[in-house]
This record gives sequence, C-alpha cells and structure tokens, in this order.
Amino acid sequence: MIRLNNLSFKFDKKQIFQNFNLHIPTGESCLITGINGVGKSTLLRLMAGVLRPDSGDVKYGEALGSNPKKKIGFISDSLSVYESLTVKQVIDLHSSLYEIDEFDRSLISHLKISNGQIVKELSVGQRTILLLSLVLSAKPELILIDEIIHSLDAYLRKLFLEKIIVLIAERNITLVMVNVNFHDIENLVNRVILLKNGAIAVDENIEDLKKKVKRIDGENSSANLPILSKTGNPDFPEVYIYPFSEDMREKTNGNIIDLNLTEIITAFIGGEYA
Repeated sequence: MIRLNNLSFKFDKKQIFQNFNLHIPTGESCLITGINGVGKSTLLRLMAGVLRPDSGDVKYGEALGSNPKKKIGFISDSLSVYESLTVKQVIDLHSSLYEIDEFDRSLISHLKISNGQIVKELSVGQRTILLLSLVLSAKPELILIDEIIHSLDAYLRKLFLEKIIVLIAERNITLVMVNVNFHDIENLVNRVILLKNGAIAVDENIEDLKKKVKRIDGENSSANLPILSKTGNPDFPEVYIYPFSEDMREKTNGNIIDLNLTEIITAFIGGEYA
C-alpha cells in the first residue's frame, strides 16, 4: 500500500529522518508512537504527500491509482482548513473536488450544527468530526490520523472509532494512527512502530508485543534481565522487561504481570526518559 524508501528529511536544519525505510501493506492497522519531537507527525505528513523528502521516495500501491492524494484521507492535528466557510460551503466544495455524488452526513448528524454555521465557530470536537466526514466521503483506501482525537469527548471519540472499525471490516482500508489514546485503540491496531532518533526502534505485531513486554514486581536481582525501564521503590521495584521469554520465569522471584497496550507504550517511553 505504501512504502518509504531510504527517506531523509530535515526541518530547520535538524535531521529528522536519515535513510528511513518502512512498508505498510494493504489492510494493516498501524500505530506509530515515540517520545515528543521524535517525528511522528512529520512522518505522517510525508506519507500524505504534504511534505516532500529531501531524498528517497514514497511509493504507493496500485489501490491508490494514478492520483494517490485522492485516495488518501489525512486527518491532521491542524483544524484550520476551510475555517472561513460555512458548513454547507465546505461540504459542497469538498464534494466538487472529490466528485462525491452523495455526501455521507451520518457522523455530523450527531452534532448540533447547522449548514449556515462558520467552521471556525465550531468546537474542536465538531470540527474534528466534520473533517472526518469530509475525508471519509471521498472513500479513501489509506487513512492517516494524527493525534487530533485526543480533543474529542468520550461520545464523539466513540463515534469516530466506530466509523473507522466499520471501514476496516467492510472495505479493508489501510490505517496509520499516531499516538492516540492507547486504551481506545487496543483492539483496532495490529502493528506497533516505536520511533527513536529518526529510526524504527520497535516494529511488532501487537499480540507478539504483549508476549514480549512484561512487568516483574518485587524483583531485586534483575541484573541478567533485559530491562526496559524501572518504576516503584527500592523495597518493591517494578521492572519492565523487553524482550521477555518464558525461560525467564525460572530466573525471577518476582510476580510476572501481563500488560495492556497503554502500559507497554508507557514502559518504552519511560525507558527513553530514564
């Protein structure tokens, strides 16, 4: 679906990526994460074609056709698009640009907005759902979602994610998300990519990752374990292990704890700041 080949990119003389490679096949749901400033949103913009690499290239699969931008739905953290227009004007303009015969209003029907309202007067949540409706009405094959859904309340976030789940089930879309609420998407993504220093530090299937990252409570002799990060206190430490293997159960006296996606990502991020 999308392949980044030896991609390099600088921003204000700062090297963000150097000879970066990534392949995301059709139908995959992928989470990209990492510490603040590591280049997650930049990577999404490079995939969307909003930014151009200094060297290397971005290749799209045949499903995106001869004009990939028309088949890519990019939901960025910037909601300034069309803000001076009314809701109706935005819908009409978008429908004309993307040759949409019938605009799908199923999502925005849940919002208390009228056709005559100016976009910049809408709440952040309302603008986010409107943007999602615009993107999805073009029936994209590849959807790129930045951190914007953090701004949605619980009800709108549920609507947002349910719509994405339906699209995955019905149309086998390819999905790439950046650092969203991990608890909400745990059953949505099947691949986790952690960026570090402009490269991929972790690239795992989510179920494999859950097997490989564990917390050991009360382990005081962890010298021979692959420690990712530590929390707790000296008397009762909490040690995060990666990669964990089953033979380690015999090497520790601590309690081995399974983790959810939020805890796993927190352990990796904690290791970065340690």
